[in-house]
Amino acid sequence: MNAGRMNAGIKILLCTIGLLLPPLLQAADNPLFISKNTHDFSSNPDLLERVKSSPHGYFRFINIVFSQEVCNRFKEMLITSPSLNLHGDAHLEQYAVTDLGRGLTDFDDSSTGPGLVDIMRFGVSLRLACRQLGWEKESEKLFDTFLDGYQQAGNNPDLVVAEPSWAAQKRAKFKVNRNAYFKWVASIMEPMPESEIEELTEAIKPYIRMMQAEDPNRGASYFDIVAIGYLKMGIGSALDMKYVLRIQGKTTDPMDDIVLEMKEVRDISGIECINAGNKIDPFRVLLGQARIAYTPFNHLGYFFHKDKNFWVHSWVDNYKEIDINKSFENVEMLREIVFDVGVQLGKGHVKHIAAPFDLQLRLQQNECIKNNYDDIKLQCRELEKLTVDAWTLFLQE
Repeated sequence: MNAGRMNAGIKILLCTIGLLLPPLLQAADNPLFISKNTHDFSSNPDLLERVKSSPHGYFRFINIVFSQEVCNRFKEMLITSPSLNLHGDAHLEQYAVTDLGRGLTDFDDSSTGPGLVDIMRFGVSLRLACRQLGWEKESEKLFDTFLDGYQQAGNNPDLVVAEPSWAAQKRAKFKVNRNAYFKWVASIMEPMPESEIEELTEAIKPYIRMMQAEDPNRGASYFDIVAIGYLKMGIGSALDMKYVLRIQGKTTDPMDDIVLEMKEVRDISGIECINAGNKIDPFRVLLGQARIAYTPFNHLGYFFHKDKNFWVHSWVDNYKEIDINKSFENVEMLREIVFDVGVQLGKGHVKHIAAPFDLQLRLQQNECIKNNYDDIKLQCRELEKLTVDAWTLFLQE
């Protein structure tokens, strides 16, 4: 056979094999790949569509394996890294503006550990968002802006930042229409069997006693249940058990009722470099709120039900979170958010965790960022690529 034809034939064969094998081989080599078969999406098909919709949608779903990969990549450096308060899932679409304030919300994965877990999580989220918006050329500068905010807050914990224009625009449109609000709450409540309602009502009694001890003005009827149901929302938390309760509040006037969300405390013991403590410890969530949120939600507490811990907080009338596809008219709006998040984490990472040695901890963390700046940015780029590749494999599976 002619040598040229033989080589051409081999190339065609290799290309054909290449079309068949790479997804399997790459899946085995990609630490961020999660198979569809490891989760039951049948009860929540909308979740599967959100995960498939974009690399960032997939990224939101893989927080545990992503954070573990951060642990692996910075293993040597983390030996001497200080233990800080961690948000645990600091991505761009966790940023929200509410009646209480603004900033990163959703502290389900809070714990303590190396600040790089949050820094890398937000950095990759930012790069994926820029990719989604067609602003890839801006991603490096925006990450610098994030780290600048983080380090400025480390140097000056009293730093005050102007409200980003996106948050100000959303806040200006806030309205209080309690009839419409409670109608919406009713629409997202999924029915529960009467037997489970009775079990849950009994299980939350210790939580109620704690809330009444904190505030004696919460009388005997304050926590009377008006309506109750399952809740299936979110991406990273969509498969967790969640309940939503409407309770009576201070008076019998239905317009001053309060809505409580009760969320299963997620097992985050798969992340080796954090201090998760008990794998379902509810206090890690409450402390994350108290130390990192600009303004924590009200009615924070916990209870035990069905061999699980649940943490509780009350909702507000107005809550608007970032949607990468819709929120930003230009890069500058994104830049303001990015800087604000950097400041929030720079303050929150060290808040109350090392008193009276806060100054030493802030200086040590800033020194850590400074000495590893280039590697942090390199790993951020590599983790972005791994995420995109894993999402592609997820679609091909």
